[in-house]
This record gives sequence, structure tokens and C-alpha cells, in this order.
Amino acid sequence: MQRRVQDLLAHRRDILRLGGYGLLASFADQALSPVCARAAGRANPRGTARFCVLIEIAGAISHLDTFDFKESEGTPEDLDVREIRNGLYLSHRLFPELSKEMDRVSIIRSMKSHEVVHFRGQYYTQAGRPLNPALAPEIPSVGSVIAYELEKQRREKDTFPTYIGCNLDTSGCGALSTGFLHPKHSVLDINVKSGVGGSALDEEAMEVLEERYRLLNELDKAMAPSRTGRERSFGSFRDFQQSAYQALGDPRWPKSFQMTKQERERYGDNEAGLGCLLARNVILADAGTRYIHIVHPDWDHHKNIFDHSTKSNHYVRCNEFDRAMANLLRDLAASPSPRQNGKTLLDETLVVMATEFGRTPGPLNGVKGRHHYNLAYLSLFAGGGIKGGRVIGATGKDGAQIVDTGWKYKKMQPKTENVYATIYSALGIDWKKEITNTPSRRAYRYVDVLGATEMVIDDEIADLFV
Repeated sequence: MQRRVQDLLAHRRDILRLGGYGLLASFADQALSPVCARAAGRANPRGTARFCVLIEIAGAISHLDTFDFKESEGTPEDLDVREIRNGLYLSHRLFPELSKEMDRVSIIRSMKSHEVVHFRGQYYTQAGRPLNPALAPEIPSVGSVIAYELEKQRREKDTFPTYIGCNLDTSGCGALSTGFLHPKHSVLDINVKSGVGGSALDEEAMEVLEERYRLLNELDKAMAPSRTGRERSFGSFRDFQQSAYQALGDPRWPKSFQMTKQERERYGDNEAGLGCLLARNVILADAGTRYIHIVHPDWDHHKNIFDHSTKSNHYVRCNEFDRAMANLLRDLAASPSPRQNGKTLLDETLVVMATEFGRTPGPLNGVKGRHHYNLAYLSLFAGGGIKGGRVIGATGKDGAQIVDTGWKYKKMQPKTENVYATIYSALGIDWKKEITNTPSRRAYRYVDVLGATEMVIDDEIADLFV
């Protein structure tokens, strides 16, 4: 019986997927080539990071039970809250590992969200702007914008995609497309819970793969005359095929999926743990990936937020996130930079925890949980030029209102747009750029001043760096 490539690839297609609209975008006629980008203002990107890992807490973490702790009626007695340093109290029950790493981490406590609904909030978290159904098909994800901007820095040896996602398919909005950008800037979304392989292609499998790819190219040449007027769509799909072929033939690719039992136990055998472990491996491989977006799902605890008997509660989710992020920071800090003497990979990697909004302050509600709340929430930053150990902004005693924004814009709370301006800046990208030749003829600004509900300051959060 003739052997097929998939017979030799150990379920690889089950764990690698171009999520959401990623593959669909490869057929979009609206993809621009070339893109007309120009500076719309004056920005001075820092370029302090080579990589970025964003961990999205999908469903919204309770800020006042975690990194902006406020005791209230219903606060469990077993949280074991301890003072980490002046003004910073953290539950040792929820964050036993990150409690040891907070000198590397800075907290922004004065965030404000435009959204209070998950789908729109998670879209905002991935796109960096509000959902507009009329324009959504042309809007790229922030990861695709980063991939577009860093394309010129790719080396001949870079075979991994610039933008990798982990579990984007678990987000309410899925993986966003490249919009008007070329499909080669799409995300490769990896579902880590579907199982990760790691077995390298043996000689026989590689021979079969090469033969199939040769036949595919011959068929492509033979059919070229029939594609008149549709070359852009077929060309986009061939880019995906070429990228997949290069990655499968690179021994660094299967190595990135090799995770020992001890590593799984240390990071956690869940979406956050495996996502951060894969992010570490991909950064160590240094094979072209620069931006990794990890979704940690199931944080929507409207009821029983601290009920030990439930499958999902804040104990479970906080412990998962705690081990994942703490060990990612430790491993990167212990890995010397191959580019700068005396520096580590953590110095070159910006690690961000982001979420769509906060949870209602005060006592727990009638079903012992917390609902959605957008007037105050938080985000975390570490590595990549960030000065650790800082707390930026402050809320009142019940966590409901911001009493200090913590940055130079005293009357404007930081928002999702400012998180991405900070990421762009750290990666050396001018966040004030705009693309003018969009399909709708509306300029696309990397950081838009027109937020969903109010004007936005289109600036980085500079206080994180100085």
C-alpha cells in the first residue's frame, strides 16, 4: 500500500492549525501589495526587545483578588496574603511562584477597558481596536502587524513563522485574519492541549514529503494558465505551503515540541503551562518567531469564584498562570543571550499579561462570584527593557475607582491601545505609523486615537522603562 505523508507525521496536523480566519485570509482579494505605510506622528521606539510573549487571560482575572488585592466580604481565609514589598500584597495560595519573581514584574493597576462583553473584549485584546463589523474583514491582528513590520529582519535561516499563537481557537473571537496585509503574515495557531509531538521526520518521511512537494510544484506549473485573474489568491496559498514545507524540514521545529515530563510538571500540563513552555522553546530555537500570543481560557467566574469543589475557579486558574509565567521568566533569565554578552533571553523578551477587563469590586455577588467590570483592571509586564518591581497607578480602597493613573497623562487611564504601543515600542516598531491604501480608504493607524467609547492617548507607557 502506498504510504502517505500523514502516516508518518504523528498527528502533526491535529495540533497545528491556522485558526479562525487565518487561512481564509489567504484567498482575500483585498490583501495589499505593496502596503503604503507612513508616520502619522513622532514616535521614538525603544527597540529593547527582540521577542514578545503575550499571555491573554481570557474571561478576565479579578484584579482585586490578585495583583491589586482588596479584602472584602467573601474574601476566603485560605488566601494567605503576604506583603511582598511596600504596597504590594499577594496571595501566597494563588501565586506561590510569582511571589518570588515580582522583582522582575511591573504591574499597571490603572487600566480602563472600552468593553464589558467577552467577544468584543477578546477581539479588542487581539486586534488592539474595537470591533467594527463593516471594517472587520480588512483589520489585521496586532500579531500580523508585527509580522509585517519585522519581515525585513528575517534571515535566510528563519523557517518558523514570525507570529505564533497558542490556543487562539479557544478565544471567543478565534484567530483573527491578516486583513489587508499579505497572508504570509498570518498566525500559525497551535492547540497545545491537543497533544504535542516532537518526533523529528525520519529519512523515509522526509523523502516522501519532498516527493509530494515536487509533484505539487509540477502540478502548480501545469495549472498556471487556468489561474488568470486569480493569481493573488493562489500565490497566497502557495506561500502557506512553502512555509509549512520549510518548517517541517527544519530539525528545530520538532525539537521545539519536545517537552519532558519534568518540564510539564514544572510549567503545568494545561493551556497556560504548555503555551509558555512552547514559547520558551521557540525563543531558544531562534528560528524566526518573534511574537507569541498565548490564550489562557476559562476565567469567567460569575459564580463560585473561590469554590474548591468546582472544576474551574480562581484557585485553579491562578495556580496555572502562576507556574507558567514564573517558570517562563526563570528559564529565560537563566538563558544567556546569543547576541549580547552579559545579557539573558529575558532581557530580550517582553512578557505581558493582558486581559479584556476586570471583575466587579466589593463583596462577592449573590452567587459567590464577580461580574464584568471595565473601570479598573490591570496588566503585568516583565523583561525586554522593563524595570521590574514597580506598581503603576492605584485604585481606591475597594478597587472600584482609579485614584492615580500612575503615568504622565494624569486624567487618562491606560488602555489596550497603550499596552500595544508599549509592545510595538519595545520591538522597535513605530507605533504611530498608519497605512493609507486600505480597501475602505480609511487610514489604519497602528494605535488608533479613536477608541470604542472615548478618545485614546496614542502613546507607550514609558514609565515601565524608566
